[in-house]
Amino acid sequence: MKEKTLYCNKTFDKTEIRKLIEWFTYNYGSIKTNKLLDKLKLNGFNYATKAGISLGLEDLKIPKIKKTLINNTEKDIGKSEFKLKKGKINTVQHAEKITKSWSITNDLLKNEIIINLRQTDLLNPVYMMTFSGARGNISQIRQLIGMRGLMSDSQGQIINLPIKNNLKEGLKITEYFISCNGARKGLVDTALKTANSGYLTRRLIYASQSQKIRRPNCNSNNGIMVVVNKNNKEKYKSTLDVLIGRVLARNITNENKDLIVFQKGQDICRYIAKKIIKTKKIYIRSPLTCRLNMGVCQLCYGWDLGNGRIAQLGESVGILAAQSIGEPGTQLTMRTFHTGGVFAGEVVETINAPENGIVNYNSKFGGKKIETKYGEKAFFTLKEKRIELLTNTNIKSVIKVPKYTILFTKPNKKVFRKQIIGEFSTLKSIKNIKDKSDKQQKEIRTEISGKVNIHKKNEKKDSIWITSGNIISFQLINKALKSYEIKKKKFSLKETKYKTKNEDIKISTNTSTITLNTLKKLNKFNKLKINKSEIEKNYIVEKINKKNKKIFVKKQTVEKVILKQKKSKANNIKEYINIKRDFNEKPAQIIEIQEKLIIVRKGKPNFVSEMTKINVKNNTLIKKNNVIYYTIYKKQKTEDIVEGLPKIEELIEAKRISNLETIKSNTHDKLKKTFQSFEKKYKNSIAVKKSIEKIQTYLINKIQRVYSAQSVKIANKHMEIVVKQMTSRVIVIDRGDSEIITGEIIELNKLEKTNKTLENQITYEPIIIGITKLSLSNQSFISEASFQETTRVLTRSAVEGKIDWLYGLKENIILGNLIPIGTGYKKSYNI
Repeated sequence: MKEKTLYCNKTFDKTEIRKLIEWFTYNYGSIKTNKLLDKLKLNGFNYATKAGISLGLEDLKIPKIKKTLINNTEKDIGKSEFKLKKGKINTVQHAEKITKSWSITNDLLKNEIIINLRQTDLLNPVYMMTFSGARGNISQIRQLIGMRGLMSDSQGQIINLPIKNNLKEGLKITEYFISCNGARKGLVDTALKTANSGYLTRRLIYASQSQKIRRPNCNSNNGIMVVVNKNNKEKYKSTLDVLIGRVLARNITNENKDLIVFQKGQDICRYIAKKIIKTKKIYIRSPLTCRLNMGVCQLCYGWDLGNGRIAQLGESVGILAAQSIGEPGTQLTMRTFHTGGVFAGEVVETINAPENGIVNYNSKFGGKKIETKYGEKAFFTLKEKRIELLTNTNIKSVIKVPKYTILFTKPNKKVFRKQIIGEFSTLKSIKNIKDKSDKQQKEIRTEISGKVNIHKKNEKKDSIWITSGNIISFQLINKALKSYEIKKKKFSLKETKYKTKNEDIKISTNTSTITLNTLKKLNKFNKLKINKSEIEKNYIVEKINKKNKKIFVKKQTVEKVILKQKKSKANNIKEYINIKRDFNEKPAQIIEIQEKLIIVRKGKPNFVSEMTKINVKNNTLIKKNNVIYYTIYKKQKTEDIVEGLPKIEELIEAKRISNLETIKSNTHDKLKKTFQSFEKKYKNSIAVKKSIEKIQTYLINKIQRVYSAQSVKIANKHMEIVVKQMTSRVIVIDRGDSEIITGEIIELNKLEKTNKTLENQITYEPIIIGITKLSLSNQSFISEASFQETTRVLTRSAVEGKIDWLYGLKENIILGNLIPIGTGYKKSYNI
């Protein structure tokens, strides 16, 4: 009988080859797969030699749209800078806007590079090497022919000055020195953080080394719930990945619920996963809910991911889990060296104009007009919206946008190709529901000296104006006043007003303002040596002639001033002077309106958001560089693995304190709050179980988020084994009828079995243990001693008369025994 030949007529990149090998393993087994891999390897080397691919300068093709994208981003940031000067946004929001704008531009340019290479030459060596997955990645290609973009400094914080050039064009001197920050970060991280990653792996190994497949079935009726998410392609794929290789914990029925389609205990292959994904909630067996005191059962673990079969008895799943979590950290730390410290952050998904044309949509229905946190006017869709784009050749393009989309372009406005029309958002973000985690406090300081005016709008603080004023120290004024006519009056430490012949002098304990006239008068009455030229240089009254519209300012050359408001009122602190010479609006306060003159004082508005703590009082004086207010913001840091590793460590070590500060919403506090809320509704045992389930899900999702940001896929079951160890123990609150001591930490499974035999049951609370503490509270004192604190561990074990049952790997390796794992071990030993 002739063997059937299988033809695959398509381009095979790294992903496709992975899929082929996976499919071949499941269908033909590991022996035939080995032969296939050998043939693939020979073919690969053969054709790579014949092709002789090399990299030339002409192969690096820069997209033509680059200049347009950069110019448009610069205009956008210019508008943001203007809003900052006007006091409509603060410095933190402006910095965020810069990061966001350049990140989006860089991402658009990256996509344009891919399209450009794909459309011009599919056999371009750069394109072939990168997109086959053989060498390099899109981040490196983006730096070669796109733009280097924003860089991160040695602390991982963003440098808000982007490198617009790419490596083919060459860097300017400033750009080169900014790049040095990133390059140094790459080198330092590779040298130092690789060791951190290695140590993390070691701790994980010690925490989970005793975990193995011990029984075929633990007969658990519990499982974990998988909520099917089909919102987008990525979430659908990730749901499939969670299901494949698991065992069903409950029956799957048809829509009428009268027929069982897939039965409890059935393992899920790709075919079954695609069938059952229509169900909203699926319950699967998990190591988290395994009832065995030691190790995991076959059905709770599911498939061995190496061969697509149920994991065999004796398989060391704990070591496998520790290596799976630790290894990507080591590899990704080394990768940071190659990307050269380029800032890696989350990029907002945008909607771009496909061609030049006119945008049109109905702005009267299906949404509302809003102002973004960057002070931009936009339209927020509350329904799915249809946007039409009419090009110059009268070809109409239609873009359908989902609900909760922010549209920046007004109807009937011209747009150019790749211009950002809008961006995807959520109702949570638009309602400004604040995520209080990872927040920091930043000081906003004044750029000028002067008087504080807190301006209120709709009974809310809108902005704080600092109207320009020169401040002289109290001591200087004090000396001047001693020789003046109010010499006999006593001084109080509080702010005081002193009446002179013509005007007031305002004095505070450390600062005071004074007009030019008064200073000149005071100068006549004392021996203070104040230079006349210095007075004229520092103390200026600006006057505007109404008729000729000219400004007369000493030591300055500014002409043609137009007041924006027609009807001007004295003490108006929302006045803007438009100086035609530099096309810039300058904020100012009208002090006095005379017949021929308008006296104004320059000012600086500072935007006040909701999350601010004001540090100044109204109508007080403030010196330059003093704090006006504190604002709460999320610090922007690069999201590479180097920044991610401390997060993973923080979670699996269950840390309460970091850098001498208590970690907000740490796992211990989170578990305690969750337990207290469940305790009000359920009895003790159920409340403990539910709160543990919730914290387990939280930990797994948080760890997965760090790795998924680096496009690394780690099966949930590996994390479940480690997290199960961390949450497997509880603390006894009331011993009931048992002989257990109150305050003793004991394994939950053992305690539940003990409780079944008691009339007056034990009351207990859930706790979480970090992996280092877990490794030092092992059943084996030999394993503990080989980890760390050897003298303490051995002394304590000798005093207690501890027995080591040689259950795990480490203790047997130290004694030179055959390790009690492996698929052949079960034949000669009882595992």
